[in-house]
Amino acid sequence: MEKITVNKKKQFGYGSFYVFLMTVSLVVLTGCSSSDDDDGTAGGSGGSTIESASTDLAYYLTAAINDEYRARDTYLEIINKFGEVRPFPNIMRAEEQHIAMVVNLFNTYGMSVPPDRVGGLPAPASIAAACSLGVQAEIENADLYDELLAGTRAYADVQTVFKSLQSASLNQHLPAFRRCAE
Repeated sequence: MEKITVNKKKQFGYGSFYVFLMTVSLVVLTGCSSSDDDDGTAGGSGGSTIESASTDLAYYLTAAINDEYRARDTYLEIINKFGEVRPFPNIMRAEEQHIAMVVNLFNTYGMSVPPDRVGGLPAPASIAAACSLGVQAEIENADLYDELLAGTRAYADVQTVFKSLQSASLNQHLPAFRRCAE
Protein backbone atom coordinates (compact mmCIF):
# COMPACT_ATOMS: atom_id res chain seq x y z
CA MET A 1 0.00 0.00 0.00
CA GLU A 2 1.43 3.34 -1.07
CA LYS A 3 1.52 5.98 1.61
CA ILE A 4 0.56 9.41 0.39
CA THR A 5 1.92 12.35 2.30
CA VAL A 6 0.70 15.88 2.10
CA ASN A 7 3.39 18.45 1.58
CA LYS A 8 2.42 21.41 3.73
CA LYS A 9 4.66 23.65 1.65
CA LYS A 10 2.40 25.76 -0.54
CA GLN A 11 2.15 24.36 -4.02
CA PHE A 12 0.45 25.92 -7.00
CA GLY A 13 -2.08 23.13 -7.60
CA TYR A 14 -5.36 23.53 -9.38
CA GLY A 15 -7.18 24.46 -6.17
CA SER A 16 -4.66 27.22 -5.60
CA PHE A 17 -4.91 28.14 -9.25
CA TYR A 18 -8.59 28.94 -8.84
CA VAL A 19 -7.90 31.03 -5.75
CA PHE A 20 -5.26 32.91 -7.74
CA LEU A 21 -7.62 33.29 -10.71
CA MET A 22 -10.40 34.59 -8.50
CA THR A 23 -8.02 37.07 -6.84
CA VAL A 24 -6.93 38.45 -10.20
CA SER A 25 -10.54 38.60 -11.42
CA LEU A 26 -11.67 40.37 -8.28
CA VAL A 27 -8.84 42.91 -8.49
CA VAL A 28 -9.60 43.61 -12.14
CA LEU A 29 -13.34 43.89 -11.56
CA THR A 30 -13.14 46.09 -8.48
CA GLY A 31 -10.25 48.14 -9.83
CA CYS A 32 -12.21 48.99 -12.97
CA SER A 33 -15.51 49.72 -11.28
CA SER A 34 -17.19 52.92 -12.40
CA SER A 35 -18.96 53.18 -9.06
CA ASP A 36 -15.83 54.11 -7.09
CA ASP A 37 -16.81 57.78 -7.05
CA ASP A 38 -20.57 57.36 -6.74
CA ASP A 39 -20.48 58.67 -3.17
CA GLY A 40 -19.74 62.14 -4.54
CA THR A 41 -16.23 62.39 -3.15
CA ALA A 42 -13.52 63.02 -5.67
CA GLY A 43 -11.21 60.06 -5.73
CA GLY A 44 -13.36 58.14 -3.23
CA SER A 45 -12.14 56.95 0.10
CA GLY A 46 -12.53 53.27 -0.63
CA GLY A 47 -15.61 51.24 0.16
CA SER A 48 -17.33 50.88 3.45
CA THR A 49 -16.48 47.99 5.73
CA ILE A 50 -19.73 46.31 4.73
CA GLU A 51 -18.87 46.61 1.02
CA SER A 52 -15.39 45.27 1.70
CA ALA A 53 -16.76 42.33 3.68
CA SER A 54 -19.26 41.63 0.92
CA THR A 55 -16.51 41.68 -1.70
CA ASP A 56 -14.35 39.37 0.40
CA LEU A 57 -17.26 36.98 0.93
CA ALA A 58 -18.01 36.96 -2.81
CA TYR A 59 -14.37 36.08 -3.44
CA TYR A 60 -14.42 33.14 -1.00
CA LEU A 61 -17.77 31.82 -2.21
CA THR A 62 -16.64 32.10 -5.83
CA ALA A 63 -13.41 30.23 -5.11
CA ALA A 64 -15.42 27.49 -3.40
CA ILE A 65 -18.02 27.06 -6.12
CA ASN A 66 -15.45 27.13 -8.92
CA ASP A 67 -13.47 24.40 -7.18
CA GLU A 68 -16.63 22.32 -6.80
CA TYR A 69 -17.55 22.90 -10.48
CA ARG A 70 -14.06 21.81 -11.52
CA ALA A 71 -14.15 18.67 -9.37
CA ARG A 72 -17.58 17.62 -10.67
CA ASP A 73 -16.55 18.24 -14.27
CA THR A 74 -13.26 16.36 -13.85
CA TYR A 75 -15.06 13.33 -12.42
CA LEU A 76 -17.61 13.54 -15.25
CA GLU A 77 -14.73 13.49 -17.78
CA ILE A 78 -13.45 10.32 -16.12
CA ILE A 79 -16.92 8.72 -16.16
CA ASN A 80 -17.33 9.64 -19.82
CA LYS A 81 -14.02 7.94 -20.63
CA PHE A 82 -14.21 4.83 -18.40
CA GLY A 83 -17.89 4.41 -17.59
CA GLU A 84 -19.60 4.26 -14.20
CA VAL A 85 -16.51 3.07 -12.33
CA ARG A 86 -16.69 3.53 -8.59
CA PRO A 87 -16.16 5.82 -6.75
CA PHE A 88 -16.47 8.44 -9.51
CA PRO A 89 -20.29 8.48 -9.98
CA ASN A 90 -20.95 8.72 -6.24
CA ILE A 91 -18.40 11.46 -5.71
CA MET A 92 -19.58 13.36 -8.78
CA ARG A 93 -23.11 13.37 -7.31
CA ALA A 94 -21.67 14.56 -4.00
CA GLU A 95 -19.94 17.42 -5.84
CA GLU A 96 -23.33 18.41 -7.27
CA GLN A 97 -24.69 18.55 -3.71
CA HIS A 98 -21.67 20.66 -2.68
CA ILE A 99 -22.41 23.08 -5.51
CA ALA A 100 -26.02 23.36 -4.32
CA MET A 101 -24.82 24.14 -0.78
CA VAL A 102 -22.59 26.96 -2.03
CA VAL A 103 -25.36 28.25 -4.31
CA ASN A 104 -27.55 28.50 -1.20
CA LEU A 105 -24.90 30.70 0.42
CA PHE A 106 -24.81 32.99 -2.63
CA ASN A 107 -28.60 33.24 -2.41
CA THR A 108 -28.55 33.87 1.35
CA TYR A 109 -26.26 36.87 0.84
CA GLY A 110 -28.08 38.14 -2.25
CA MET A 111 -25.11 37.54 -4.54
CA SER A 112 -25.14 36.35 -8.12
CA VAL A 113 -23.96 32.78 -8.62
CA PRO A 114 -20.98 32.64 -10.99
CA PRO A 115 -21.64 30.84 -14.27
CA ASP A 116 -20.83 27.14 -14.41
CA ARG A 117 -18.06 27.43 -16.99
CA VAL A 118 -14.98 26.19 -15.17
CA GLY A 119 -14.69 22.80 -16.86
CA GLY A 120 -12.75 19.84 -15.64
CA LEU A 121 -9.33 18.38 -16.11
CA PRO A 122 -8.99 15.82 -18.91
CA ALA A 123 -9.40 12.21 -17.90
CA PRO A 124 -6.08 10.44 -17.33
CA ALA A 125 -5.02 7.40 -19.36
CA SER A 126 -6.07 4.79 -16.82
CA ILE A 127 -8.44 4.22 -13.92
CA ALA A 128 -5.45 3.95 -11.56
CA ALA A 129 -4.21 7.35 -12.73
CA ALA A 130 -7.73 8.76 -12.39
CA CYS A 131 -7.91 7.50 -8.80
CA SER A 132 -4.52 9.05 -8.05
CA LEU A 133 -5.77 12.30 -9.57
CA GLY A 134 -8.79 12.05 -7.27
CA VAL A 135 -6.51 11.63 -4.25
CA GLN A 136 -4.51 14.73 -5.17
CA ALA A 137 -7.66 16.72 -6.00
CA GLU A 138 -9.25 15.99 -2.63
CA ILE A 139 -6.06 16.88 -0.74
CA GLU A 140 -5.88 20.18 -2.62
CA ASN A 141 -9.59 20.77 -2.02
CA ALA A 142 -9.12 20.34 1.73
CA ASP A 143 -6.15 22.74 1.63
CA LEU A 144 -8.24 25.27 -0.29
CA TYR A 145 -10.95 25.08 2.37
CA ASP A 146 -8.32 25.82 5.03
CA GLU A 147 -7.71 29.12 3.24
CA LEU A 148 -11.41 29.80 2.70
CA LEU A 149 -12.24 29.06 6.32
CA ALA A 150 -9.53 31.44 7.50
CA GLY A 151 -11.09 34.24 5.45
CA THR A 152 -14.71 33.72 6.43
CA ARG A 153 -14.58 33.61 10.24
CA ALA A 154 -17.19 36.38 10.48
CA TYR A 155 -19.81 34.19 8.75
CA ALA A 156 -20.93 31.28 10.93
CA ASP A 157 -23.17 29.79 8.24
CA VAL A 158 -20.38 29.92 5.66
CA GLN A 159 -18.00 28.30 8.14
CA THR A 160 -20.52 25.49 8.72
CA VAL A 161 -20.86 24.78 5.00
CA PHE A 162 -17.13 25.06 4.28
CA LYS A 163 -16.28 22.75 7.20
CA SER A 164 -18.84 20.25 5.93
CA LEU A 165 -17.39 20.35 2.41
CA GLN A 166 -13.85 19.99 3.72
CA SER A 167 -14.91 17.08 5.92
CA ALA A 168 -16.51 15.32 2.95
CA SER A 169 -13.26 15.68 1.01
CA LEU A 170 -11.08 14.39 3.83
CA ASN A 171 -13.35 11.76 5.37
CA GLN A 172 -15.32 10.34 2.44
CA HIS A 173 -13.84 11.25 -0.93
CA LEU A 174 -10.14 10.95 -0.08
CA PRO A 175 -10.45 7.46 1.50
CA ALA A 176 -12.56 6.27 -1.46
CA PHE A 177 -9.96 7.49 -3.96
CA ARG A 178 -7.12 6.00 -1.89
CA ARG A 179 -8.86 2.60 -1.93
CA CYS A 180 -9.37 2.95 -5.67
CA ALA A 181 -5.69 3.85 -6.21
CA GLU A 182 -4.41 0.79 -4.30
